[in-house]
Amino acid sequence: MTLNQVIARIRSIILAHKQMRSFKFGPPSDALTDHTTKYPCALLQDTSGVLDIGGRVDTYGFRLFLLDLANVSEDAKLNELDVQSDMRSVAKDLLAEFNHQSFQDWKVSQSNATVLLREELDDLTAGIYFDLTFSTLWEPDACAVPTDSPIQTEDMKLVYDEKYVASGAEGKNLTIPAILGKKLLLVTRENQPIYKVSVNPDALEYTWDGTVIGLAVPVVAGERFLILYRNY
Repeated sequence: MTLNQVIARIRSIILAHKQMRSFKFGPPSDALTDHTTKYPCALLQDTSGVLDIGGRVDTYGFRLFLLDLANVSEDAKLNELDVQSDMRSVAKDLLAEFNHQSFQDWKVSQSNATVLLREELDDLTAGIYFDLTFSTLWEPDACAVPTDSPIQTEDMKLVYDEKYVASGAEGKNLTIPAILGKKLLLVTRENQPIYKVSVNPDALEYTWDGTVIGLAVPVVAGERFLILYRNY
C-alpha cells in the first residue's frame, strides 16, 4: 500500500463513523484555525515511519487527534470531560475497525498510548490524541526500479525449488534456511497450493516476512512442502 492509499482508507473509516463530521490531514494548527472545520473532527498528522528491508515491511506512523467543541459555561470543566470521554470511546471504535480482519493488507499497532487534551485557538476544543502505526508488506524489487544502475539481474530471472519435509516440531512457523530472504513464487502443502496474504492466514494461506512462513494450521510430522523461489 502507498501512503496515499493508507491515508485514504483511514479517512474513509473515520468519516463513516456516525459521530465524526470531518477529517483533515496535516498540522493540527491548520485545521483548528480554519473556521470551516466541522466538529467532531479527526486530525491526522504524519510522524516517523520505518522502511525495513530485511523484514520487508513498510511502516507508516501517525498521530490522530479526535476533537469536539467544549462549551464555555460554569460547567466548562465537566463539559470538557464529557467531550474527552466521548472522543476516547470513538478512538476505541476506530482502532477496532482499523484492526478488523477484513483488512489483510495492513497491520495496525496493538498498543497505542493516549493523551487527553484541551486546545484553545480559535475554537475551544477538547478530546484525545494517540500515536499509531500501520505496517504493510513491501517487496524491494530491484528489477522494477526505473534506473540505469548496472544491477546484475540475470540470476534474478532464475527460478529455484526447495522441497521441505516437516518434522512436526515447527508448529505454525516454518523457517527454511534455503529460502531466507528470497522472493516466494509458489508454496504447496502436500498437493494443495497455498496463497500468500499479509496477515491472519486461513487454512489455505500463508504469510511471509522474508524469514518465516506463517501458517494457520500447525504442521504434522512428514508433511511435505514444495516452494518455488527467486533471488529477486
